[in-house]
Amino acid sequence: MRRKALLDTNILLDAIMSERPDWEHATMLLDEIAYGELDGVIAATSLKDAYFVLTKYAGEAPARGFVNAALDAFEVVEVSDSICRIAARSNEPGFEDGIIRACAEQANVDFIISRDEKAFLKSRIKRLSARDYVELFCEVAESDLQA
Repeated sequence: MRRKALLDTNILLDAIMSERPDWEHATMLLDEIAYGELDGVIAATSLKDAYFVLTKYAGEAPARGFVNAALDAFEVVEVSDSICRIAARSNEPGFEDGIIRACAEQANVDFIISRDEKAFLKSRIKRLSARDYVELFCEVAESDLQA
């Protein structure tokens, strides 16, 4: 049975910016999605935030290219009024974390992939880091990892 995971904004940024922490594992996670081993989900706000950061990092054209590629690769969960209300009432450490959790629950994913160790602790959906996911589910040669 295929797994389904919502990727937090920090994982998207890790995958597209090689100097960020855990870049190798985040890119492997995107490979899992590209090869159809994992169904990837993102919140619309994560796509917006990644675009904003990427325009500062690499410019408008690469940022827009990333958005177009992400729209093809991921299921994008709309951040609606009801998602915002759920997030505002959640017990997550921040509103943004509440949005991610509400989107993950709405999309009925198996995992939330995030580096944020303080978030999603009370969610019914298990949080894994990109490294955790790769170690649990991917067959990887040591030479494939830089860290």
